[in-house]
Amino acid sequence: MAETLSDEEVEDRLPPAWELEDDEIVRTYGFDDYLAGVAFASEVGELADEAFHHPTIVIEYDTVEVRFTSHEAGGVTEQDLELAAECDALR
Repeated sequence: MAETLSDEEVEDRLPPAWELEDDEIVRTYGFDDYLAGVAFASEVGELADEAFHHPTIVIEYDTVEVRFTSHEAGGVTEQDLELAAECDALR
């Protein structure tokens, strides 16, 4: 099982625009329209499925919120931070 990072470790290593909320890291991405957000969410889903590490994704009209945590570890792990950076690379 992956090792949970301390809040300090997470804060020090979070990609820009990501925030630590309780035991999750969160970012909201903005889009020009709904379908652009849906397409992005689909790409995030593919990334996550390949890593077998699935985030919570909330799609609204012009935003997509992505939340990562490692439930089995009980908090944020290295894998969460890596996938956050990969999400950013999609933009």
